Amino acid sequence: MNLVSLLDEAAQRTPDAAAIIDGRLGAEHITSFADLCGHSAQIATLFAQAGIGRGDGVVILIPMSAELYAVIAAALRLGAVPVFIDPEQAAAQLERCRGVLPLKALVGTPKACLFRWLQPTLRTIKTVFVAQGWFPGAISLEHAGSLPPIAHAESGLEDEPAMLTFTSGSTGAPKGLLRSHRLLLETQQILIRHLALRPGNINLATMPALVMANLAHGVTSLIPEGDLRHPAALDPAHIASVIRHWKAESLLASPALVERLAEHCLSGHQTLDSLQVIFMGGAPVFLPVMQKAAQIAPQARVAALYGSTEAEPIALIHLDEICETDRRAIAQGAGLPAGQPLQEIGLAILQDRWGQPLGPFSETDMATLVLPAGKIGEVVVSGPHVSQGYLGGLGDMETKFRIGNKIWHRTGDSGWLDEAGRLWLTGRCSARLGEGEQTLYPLSVEAALANDPDIARAAFVSHRGKRLLVLELKQGVEPGPLEKTLSWAGIDRIVILSRIPVDRRHNAKTDYPALRRELDLLAGP
Repeated sequence: MNLVSLLDEAAQRTPDAAAIIDGRLGAEHITSFADLCGHSAQIATLFAQAGIGRGDGVVILIPMSAELYAVIAAALRLGAVPVFIDPEQAAAQLERCRGVLPLKALVGTPKACLFRWLQPTLRTIKTVFVAQGWFPGAISLEHAGSLPPIAHAESGLEDEPAMLTFTSGSTGAPKGLLRSHRLLLETQQILIRHLALRPGNINLATMPALVMANLAHGVTSLIPEGDLRHPAALDPAHIASVIRHWKAESLLASPALVERLAEHCLSGHQTLDSLQVIFMGGAPVFLPVMQKAAQIAPQARVAALYGSTEAEPIALIHLDEICETDRRAIAQGAGLPAGQPLQEIGLAILQDRWGQPLGPFSETDMATLVLPAGKIGEVVVSGPHVSQGYLGGLGDMETKFRIGNKIWHRTGDSGWLDEAGRLWLTGRCSARLGEGEQTLYPLSVEAALANDPDIARAAFVSHRGKRLLVLELKQGVEPGPLEKTLSWAGIDRIVILSRIPVDRRHNAKTDYPALRRELDLLAGP
């Protein structure tokens, strides 16, 4: 098994169908499945001539585009391992590879090649390819156009490394996630199954992993112009124009992007009638954002996906599944409904022991540890698409445990299951406030405030022994009497900030470490 074989099969079924549409609106470039497959096979020849082969790491620094996926497919075809790093954490992330995964080459834009010269760790990679331009000393990918393609793909790779990415490091050191071909295939099949995407559909894609799933299943990926590393900074007017122009049928994006898109369309009394499906993920998806999405796409079914880098996805909930009883529960601190765990995944709630190693357990032990419905604890998962460990084992002791022969992953999230078996999320275990009966998690409070029209963002944190409610308000408003509304939360003080820091990856999750640093500065020594 080799993941790229699925691209080859899609190219054989529908060679002339659009695989990827990218570029500037009005001047887009349409790459067919046959062209993408052929181009990637020629790049594979170029890589092979440079000595790249099975098990070699290839660092890729190319924006989301048809060229990016041609390079990924070329590396996979040879059995090489695409490696994706955050340039701001390049030294730390590449250090994780030392002695575990040999880094044989770097492929990047001219800007990325220049960045390599400024990074001592990257300079140790001697073979360099340049995409979308020229750079001194680098091999241009344009040379691949004159080479014969490598038609066959390396086989027997099921349990060998297929791709290396890194966690954000927002709650500690960034950890390398080395996925096998088998795990990636399972993930993509589950995504396609539950996102209800069909061959020939046009999916506006802002998340790299979904494009891989699209390519494997004959779905067209529409990649909008802009820096997709920062979805909240994308121009919503442009996104709306792209959706209308290409009549995109589905959208999977960060809630931050969907909210900006919805507010743009609502302010201009516009609708996106081609959309049949809107999925949001990568951060907590609050009810008002789902409702706004439904307003601008009256034909679409709106849903929120819950998952993590190590387990994508875990649970799914559609807007029409959230009833009035759920809304009242959210307002009273129940947390955020994430829906039924997917049938492919095992999920359990254990007593929150975050920060302490768990297991190993027997099946009998596990049965006694699982909390009953209604009890808040730590969310743990297991399944065919759940990562079995990290690069070099760094982080395994803290986040993995064994039950018999099965490895379970600790998500680091707290939550509970209701009587219907639906998962509710209450926040990060590491952000827990209080102990025993006084325990409270931040998402319980933040979700309760999501419906307040005056509040742009809320964060509930413990700081120097006090429970603080930090608010980012809409322009020109003052907060109401929240201490009474949230009497159950035991708030000691309300702090107003002009902006609550968010994660870099999805621009939607509160960055609690950065927030605490800001609060330290405000409080002084």
